[in-house]
Amino acid sequence: MKVEIEESKLQTAYANACDGVKDFMESLFGKKVFEAAKPTLDDYKTIRTYEDACKALGEPIFEDPNNLPNHIIALMKLETISRALWGRNFQPKPDGEGSKVYWYPWFALWTKKEVEDMNPEQRGALLSALAHTGAYAGFGYLNAGYRSSGANATFGFRLCQETEEKAKYFGQQFIELWAEYLKFNFTVGNRLK
Repeated sequence: MKVEIEESKLQTAYANACDGVKDFMESLFGKKVFEAAKPTLDDYKTIRTYEDACKALGEPIFEDPNNLPNHIIALMKLETISRALWGRNFQPKPDGEGSKVYWYPWFALWTKKEVEDMNPEQRGALLSALAHTGAYAGFGYLNAGYRSSGANATFGFRLCQETEEKAKYFGQQFIELWAEYLKFNFTVGNRLK
């Protein structure tokens, strides 16, 4: 019988294994296979868990002595992961001219079928709400209106990434943590491609 394992899945299993199992896996597959699995700030794809982010940043794993709400703990973990994904060489700075683009993971709260099953009025209301709110991000919160133009920054920069690819990875790799942070009576379903 022949068994094939994707390298990325093998490395994820290795990253989540205890020391004894890691030793076994290294003897079975060789240490070289797992060298890339060690979390580092030089390759964001090596950050596969919150614990990986802490290890790469050299920070302790958060333990909650105060029984904080789960969504607050999830946000704190996402902020740590975001900093690790930024990597060693990225230094986020405010851009007063607004010429720099940052990316935020974007999630669909409706399935494709649910949107298709909406009547035209419901779909129009949904699309209108999405067009109105857009996808704004900033270092803080800012809302300017009743002028010749308006500006909004409706969520913090700390969860943004400098590339679309990293933001997509951030959203997909850590979907359960994002769901815990954002959830309001919804469940995590299959991802649309």
